[in-house]
Amino acid sequence: MLKSLSLKRVDFPGNYFSVPTVVYDIIVEDIEYPVGRIEYRVETGKDLVYYGNIGYFINRAYRGNNYAFYACLKLLEIIDHNEIYITCNPDNVASKRTIEKLGATFIERVDVDECHELYRYGEVQKDVYILIRDDNYEKTIKTYYK
Repeated sequence: MLKSLSLKRVDFPGNYFSVPTVVYDIIVEDIEYPVGRIEYRVETGKDLVYYGNIGYFINRAYRGNNYAFYACLKLLEIIDHNEIYITCNPDNVASKRTIEKLGATFIERVDVDECHELYRYGEVQKDVYILIRDDNYEKTIKTYYK
C-alpha cells in the first residue's frame, strides 16, 4: 500500500444533500492538504444509477497515484453494505480503472434523463457498476494490504 491514507469526516448541514450522505476528506501522510474527497450515499431510489453509493474526486495535482482506489478501500471498511453501486461517466477512463480494480462488475450504461440536474451539467450517460462484497471480494482486497 502507499503512505498512510486516512479519511476525515466533513460535516455538512443536515439537509445539504438530497439523500443521506457522509463526506470524507482524503488525507495522505506528508501532504499538507486533502488530496480529494469521497462520499458514501445511502441512495436506494431512482438516482442510484446516476450517482451510485460511492463518489470520489481527486484534485488534479494528485491524480495518478491510486488515491481514489485506496480511499474506496478505507470507505468500504467503514460502511456496512454488501451491494454497492458505483457510477462514472463513460469517458472517465481513470475512474473506470478504479472501479474495476475494486472488483466491481459493469451492469449497464444508462442515459441520464433530460430533466435531471446532471444532464444540465452535461452528463448525458452513466456507466453503472455493482460491487458485491463476498468471499471472492475479500480475497482480492487482501492482496492490496500485503
